[in-house]
Amino acid sequence: MASEPPKSQVNPELAEKLILGEITPGQYLGMSPENLYKIAAMGHEMFKSGQTQGALDVFEGLVAASPYDSVFHCHLAATYARLDRFDEAMASYTRSLELNIANVDALVGRSELYMRERKISEALQDIQQALKLDPQASRDTTKRARATLQLLQNMAETPDAPKK
Repeated sequence: MASEPPKSQVNPELAEKLILGEITPGQYLGMSPENLYKIAAMGHEMFKSGQTQGALDVFEGLVAASPYDSVFHCHLAATYARLDRFDEAMASYTRSLELNIANVDALVGRSELYMRERKISEALQDIQQALKLDPQASRDTTKRARATLQLLQNMAETPDAPKK
């Protein structure tokens, strides 16, 4: 005799909230913000150690579980950029900023993508906003932005060498 599959233990009230967008999938599954951030820290360590595919899996899962978290979108964007998936990186940085316009890491990351596309004006806007938010450059990303700004200023001030 075949055994019956286990009965689903769906909480109708939570399911309705999930469907209506009142809670995230992570909340539906009972995942606390603290646990999600612990998972993000593991993903970040994977990213830093070069385990980019693993980090991508982690951050895609976190964005699915908590789609309104700017930090998770920002980490996903950085991972996409490292994988040379620049269009997806740009979309994720932009989404991160839609959720939190003061996300300095997303501003700097997006500015770097703009620089790659030679969209200097857009890059400068993001860099200037990041430096306004972190004028002491306490974050590594803001230090990079400050160095990029200095490089651009030096390039603008240095006349082209005469052509022979």
